[in-house]
Amino acid sequence: MIKLFWNTQNQKNDPNNKEDRALIWGKYHSDYSKEWIYEILNKIQYEKIANEKDIESGDILIIVDSSVEQKSQLYEKLQLVCSKMFLIHLGDEHGTYNLESVYNNFSYVWRTFCSSKYFNNDKIRCFGIGYKSGIIPVKEISKRKYKWAFMGTPHKSSRHDLLFQLSSIKPSFSHKTKKFNEGILNSKEMNEILASTEFVPCPNGFVHPETYRLYEALESGCIPIVENAYKYYDRLYPHNPFLKIDKWEEAKSIILKWDSKKIEKKQEECKLWWNQYKNELQEFIKKKLSDE
Repeated sequence: MIKLFWNTQNQKNDPNNKEDRALIWGKYHSDYSKEWIYEILNKIQYEKIANEKDIESGDILIIVDSSVEQKSQLYEKLQLVCSKMFLIHLGDEHGTYNLESVYNNFSYVWRTFCSSKYFNNDKIRCFGIGYKSGIIPVKEISKRKYKWAFMGTPHKSSRHDLLFQLSSIKPSFSHKTKKFNEGILNSKEMNEILASTEFVPCPNGFVHPETYRLYEALESGCIPIVENAYKYYDRLYPHNPFLKIDKWEEAKSIILKWDSKKIEKKQEECKLWWNQYKNELQEFIKKKLSDE
């Protein structure tokens, strides 16, 4: 039997450490990533389990986890019980750990936040961090109220430049927060804004190019504009339809000059690509579980 064990929230809790990052991020992934992970697994028949006590001899285990560098002993123990194990590794934005010994416990690994050492690894596939739970897919492309929207923390010079360059383009929507995950819009508000927006600028994250913003834009039928740093998205998603810029001044020109027909064409292109990507990822996961 295939069983799914979501383990990101199970971290060693140090009561003397109020800034326990592993615990904070583990709960964050549990709160915000489940809908995305369940979607990419929706062609697999599995039983959700609450803890390792529900694992029986011979089970095929899919474990969703973060801070995996701290859990080698757990994986080694589970490997003795399960016939096969697969890991969906969330987090690890910094990519600072050598995870080879951890990943060796698994038949195959899917992970977010790709880096050069993972792009061409036969045992590891990188996939997008996805949209936050609560984002509702927009199926119909319709005329939209806002030319562009930005919701997030302007913590880098690039983001300040984005807001400066695009500030004169109206109508638009901007919701700036002072700190990550604080003062954010709720999912209903996010859905309403994204469903009413044509272009979504997607600046790089604090450490890594990827942010949820890109995937929320795709899920909502918006046109993402990404920074072309290191050609990251072309490496991760060859032949993707995203608009890529080196400076946010270029995005300003695009938003101002594109007419409605060109916008609608690009929206449909992004929508088609996104649906095809999700379907291909689902099929790949299904095949891997049956082949291994």
